[in-house]
Amino acid sequence: MSTNVNGIITLTGGIDVGNGYVKGVIQNTKLGIFDEIDLPSAVVSTSRTSPKVPLSDGDAPSVLAGDFYNQIDCSLTTPLVAASDRRIFGRAALSVRGSKFTEFEVIGKHSKADQELSKVLVLGVFAAKALRDHVREYGALPDRELRVQVRAGLALPISEFVARRHAYAAEFIGLLRGSDPAVHLVTIKNFSTPVSVRLEFIDVQVMAEGASAQFAITDKGEPLAQALLDDLRARDASIVEGVAASDLVAVQHTIGVDVGEGTVNFPVFTDGRFNPEAAATLDEGYGTALMNAMERMSESDATLQFSSRKQLADFLHAEPSVLVRNRHQRATGFVEDEASYLVDEIVSSFGDVLSQAGATTEVVYVYGGGSGPIKHLLHPALLKAAGDVPVLYLDSSYSRHLNREGLYIAARHVEQQALAAKTGGKRTKDAV
Repeated sequence: MSTNVNGIITLTGGIDVGNGYVKGVIQNTKLGIFDEIDLPSAVVSTSRTSPKVPLSDGDAPSVLAGDFYNQIDCSLTTPLVAASDRRIFGRAALSVRGSKFTEFEVIGKHSKADQELSKVLVLGVFAAKALRDHVREYGALPDRELRVQVRAGLALPISEFVARRHAYAAEFIGLLRGSDPAVHLVTIKNFSTPVSVRLEFIDVQVMAEGASAQFAITDKGEPLAQALLDDLRARDASIVEGVAASDLVAVQHTIGVDVGEGTVNFPVFTDGRFNPEAAATLDEGYGTALMNAMERMSESDATLQFSSRKQLADFLHAEPSVLVRNRHQRATGFVEDEASYLVDEIVSSFGDVLSQAGATTEVVYVYGGGSGPIKHLLHPALLKAAGDVPVLYLDSSYSRHLNREGLYIAARHVEQQALAAKTGGKRTKDAV
């Protein structure tokens, strides 16, 4: 056990809590250490004292050096969470039996901002980052509570962003002006000795889903623009004939199609600024297609039973062995049928947004974690609907991370503003 002699840990992070996965990047601002986070948006909750055998304290350095975010085992005491039940995160949650499994609702109108899971995931990953960095620095678990100050960039679907962004941020920071900041206590229980992490949010920037990805695309500049142009030219050079990477970076009028698991967001930028009047959200996503396919399978094929849409998605993503090839093909057929309905809905909503944005639209970007599995259906449909407006379909290997990077940029920007104000420097233009 080590002593936490450095006082308060300071973290700045962008956390994209998607309906399917949590994608994040967090920097320890004192140590300069970045962590990239990618875990299923799911937890198992249990009131049992010890759902898993705790690991030895001496194993902490090796365990925390691995993919600890997918193994978090903790309880939370915070105004944001009703019960202090023990919760197991990420991929570890997918294998725990006999407990309550929670993932986001993707069918219905239940706001993500109102679903407790979003807060649990945000608090858990920041606490895990603080503990990882302490053990990295000192080689052992702390012998006292870790105190952490957090600057965060978070996102809400466009349909919720305008009305809910200030209230959502206030839930993490504290509800009343002049009152004490809200304190969130996360007790990590992976090891024989529990570790308490006290989180205090000093700033929360809330952006619209999809808009944060557009922000990251602009920040990445010409290297990403050139990769997009090369990809498009390989398929249809006539669409971008004479267009250079610098031209793409300079565009001011864009539409995004951000395909998630529970929603599809259509962020619109006009004169380089997010335009909430023209933007829209479709309350369906790739997860909706998976859920509908699961329902049809349960009614018509007893050999295709899945416990969750995550299990179905993993089954479809994996290369099937000879023994399951036929089942894989049948499951793919069910999902393809439902995905075709989803594509029709996306294209219809896109047409409405394109009409609202007007003829000034210069380029359409398609991205998001749900865009990859339906690319063969969605891309040609969007190209037809967009007419002569280029539709740049980003590869899902990097596009699913764009929102988190844009959220981190926003949080970091405000941090730099605060530092400049403290040191007498000139404040810069607001990032959001």
